[in-house]
This record gives sequence, C-alpha cells and structure tokens, in this order.
Amino acid sequence: MRIALCDDEPAITEELRQLIQVYAFSRDYDIRCERFTDGHALLEHDKFDLYILDYCMDAMNGIEIAKALKEKYSHAVTICYLTNHDAAAAQIINQGIHADGFLKKPVDRKQLEEKLDQLYRLSFFNRLELKQGKRFKTLFAQDILYVQADNKQIRVHCFDGTEAFTYLLRDVEKLLPAGLFYRISRSYLVNLQYVDSYDAKSVTLKNGVTLPLKARDFQKAYHNFMFLFNH
Repeated sequence: MRIALCDDEPAITEELRQLIQVYAFSRDYDIRCERFTDGHALLEHDKFDLYILDYCMDAMNGIEIAKALKEKYSHAVTICYLTNHDAAAAQIINQGIHADGFLKKPVDRKQLEEKLDQLYRLSFFNRLELKQGKRFKTLFAQDILYVQADNKQIRVHCFDGTEAFTYLLRDVEKLLPAGLFYRISRSYLVNLQYVDSYDAKSVTLKNGVTLPLKARDFQKAYHNFMFLFNH
C-alpha cells in the first residue's frame, strides 16, 4: 500500500511516517509512505492508495487538494484529514465533502492504527487481476462503482469508464471484499461506499446511476457497512 502524507510542516509528516512504519512492521504489511509539503507537488504524482492531508495549509489546503484529486481520479480516492480544529469534521461534512476519516493533531498512535485497521478491514486497498483476452487487467476495489452481469460476461463500471470481462458474476463476487460489495439483484453487485440513496425498489449511486433492488436484506447489509465504516 502506498500512502501520501501532505502537511506544510515536515516534522508532522516525518512523525506520521515513523508511526505508520511501526504499524506496518507490527502487522507484517507492505506500506510505503511519501511525504509532501504542498498539494501541487502531490498532484504531479501517480495515484496513492491513501491520502492523509492537512486540513489547513497556506498554499493549497486539504479540501482543495481533495477536490483536485477527486476530479483527477473520478472520485475514487481514499482521504483522511489531519486537523487540530474540533469543528473541522462538522464543517467538511456540512459542505458535503467526502472524508474517509479524521486524525486529530497531534496524531495519537492508537487512533492512527485504528483508522488503518478500519480501512484494511473494509478492503479499500484490494486489487483484482482479471483476465481480458490474453492479458490481465489490474483493478482496484475502491475504483469500482458496480459490476453488471451480461450473459457470460460482466461489465465492471468505474467512475472513469467500463471494462468487459469473460467471467460469471458469481465468480467475481468471490474475489470482491464482502464487506464492501453487495449483490442487490441477480445481475448487479454494488460498492456500498458509493450508495447515495435507496428505497424499496432501487439503489442510486453517487454518479447518478439507479439500479433495480431485489435483495430484501439490503438495508441490513448497508447499515452493517456504515457501522464498520464509522467505528
């Protein structure tokens, strides 16, 4: 897993890097961190699995960086904010800006480890290798909006496009993290992270697509996901 640490105070990102390395060693995880002091340099790099961004920076603050990242990568990014302001979380949520977590300064080791454990538990960083013709295509679970069955093929819908593969839906379902994906009908698997709303007959995703809902226990599954996501 690659993590980008961005704060205009280098001492803070270095402290974070050291805490994350201790965490990775204790769990035998392969985690690499890169440190940045401004958002412009960060945006020049390839995509990271997780971004930990300072909420308040002079040149480009965490909100501005997050918006640029979501535009660049079609929303499929995982972001935690660093802040020493108690009201920051409420302000971000009230503005409708998505956040996958908050870490209060100075960062507490236990708090950081709990957040990383949560993201691992939800398999936000799960990679899939799916055969496409004679080649294999790498997909990230967090990039997938939903998977659609189409006869003996599947169509994997992401924010930035759709890919077709010769698989049965049930076979791909076994490869996707169960806590993050849920089968809402015979033909559709949805990423619960991107559910915007639902009713008794349909599920609407954050990109505006509405899919038919047949599963009777969807509400329970979605509530279980939200519980894991927020604890």
